[in-house]
Amino acid sequence: MRAPTEPIPSRVEKFLRSLPPSPVALIGCRASDASLDCCEYDIAVFAEAKEGHVIRLDGQTIELLYFAGHPRNAIVDLYGMRIARDSNKFALASAAKEMTQEKFKKALRATGRKSLVSSLFCQRMAHQASGSVVGQMWGKIAAYRFVSGAIALSGKRPMPMHELGQARQMDTSGVVAEGLAAALECIGLERATRPSISRSIQALQELKSKDYDKDLVVSKIEYLMGRQMLSDCYFFMGRTAAENLVKRKDSFHHRYSKLVQLALDLTSDTQQMEKSQRSLFKAASAALKE
Repeated sequence: MRAPTEPIPSRVEKFLRSLPPSPVALIGCRASDASLDCCEYDIAVFAEAKEGHVIRLDGQTIELLYFAGHPRNAIVDLYGMRIARDSNKFALASAAKEMTQEKFKKALRATGRKSLVSSLFCQRMAHQASGSVVGQMWGKIAAYRFVSGAIALSGKRPMPMHELGQARQMDTSGVVAEGLAAALECIGLERATRPSISRSIQALQELKSKDYDKDLVVSKIEYLMGRQMLSDCYFFMGRTAAENLVKRKDSFHHRYSKLVQLALDLTSDTQQMEKSQRSLFKAASAALKE
């Protein structure tokens, strides 16, 4: 892990100065204390919205993420940002000053509750397709959504590559702890082996074949595998596949059910999955009432 005070490498700063004259800031895990060597430098570019872009630069990876609205509308992503370049009127610095910890915590709680609601929706989808690959898919997506929601409700910003570690570090009890246990059981970390990961990588690459960040995702998976962080790798890979599949139509899920099965490493043990989902539904429902 790295310290949040670590300076931005000079080659990255030089690249940022070469960008069109828009405010830019470092966000994500590189702006916190949770980055790994494989983590990219997430750069928020405050300009007209467009698809992100990944750049490889002298051993460093930079991902440009575009924000078109007012920064306060993306406080969960931008809180704690390190401004690299501001406008002439210091609009970014002014916006950052408005992002108080109290507002950040409030936004995190709203995000967490939204993720739990999404988890419940996915669980209902799983119930409707019970016994099928598509039903198992929705069950796993529900589990990942619950984990993200629980992390946010604990006061931490969920970070995709680090979410399993964040979940393990949470000091929870009651329904949230029960829900996390059920979610991780649904995800199936005991299946985090090199053969299962290798099978899923190929399916995930197919799912993300048209995504701008496909090579970045694969490089992270290879990094985690190379350091024997198999559970973290399995979790991250499955979460990435889940976020891709949730955006696709039901017709795709049924037509390419084998691809779905491989990408999420779905098993034939539907009985155990449905048991875990019942516990997850109970926990998510109860957490939303708190």
